[in-house]
Amino acid sequence: MKKLLTTLTLSAAALSSVVAPAFAAPVISAQSIIVNPVQTTLSAKVWVNKDPSGTQTPNYRIGEPITLYTSVNENAYVYLFNVNPDGSTDQILPNRYKTGGNYVRAGQTRAFPATGDQFTYTVGGPTGLNRVLVVTSRRQLNLSELSTYTQGQAFATVKPQTSQGLAQALSIVVNPVNPVAQPVPQTDWQSDTAFYNVTY
Repeated sequence: MKKLLTTLTLSAAALSSVVAPAFAAPVISAQSIIVNPVQTTLSAKVWVNKDPSGTQTPNYRIGEPITLYTSVNENAYVYLFNVNPDGSTDQILPNRYKTGGNYVRAGQTRAFPATGDQFTYTVGGPTGLNRVLVVTSRRQLNLSELSTYTQGQAFATVKPQTSQGLAQALSIVVNPVNPVAQPVPQTDWQSDTAFYNVTY
């Protein structure tokens, strides 16, 4: 199913790049959260340890460990989120751990948690479909409208509490409303989504 959706999204992106203005609005998609309507040479991939292809929807039980992976084809900044079935979102990258930097080199695969990290990720509730979203950009993004850190917290808290709110906030990050902030050129960012299902 994801393979079919990806193909349709790419076809739509190819068509829109022919007729779209220079700064077409990012497309908000229920499946992928946010999709760049302009074709770009930058690509990102995200997957979970039970599905290295990133095209299936593996099952995880509550309490089971999970590892998330991402790679890019060019040096880029990577932003990684887990969207829970209830729409709440966890920001995985960047974070304040030693391995939480979000600059990834071309061809490098990053695992979260990485080998040697002093923590693990464990699948929690609620049950249902989770989406792992990666947004990658050739330039660093300002996430201040999207998430904040509190004192002593290793992971940022994502402000929007719904997937629609997340999509709108990410749209503002890549195409800011603030006239002082320059939009990220659409050829400079891309996204990908992987899915997994949480069961008892």
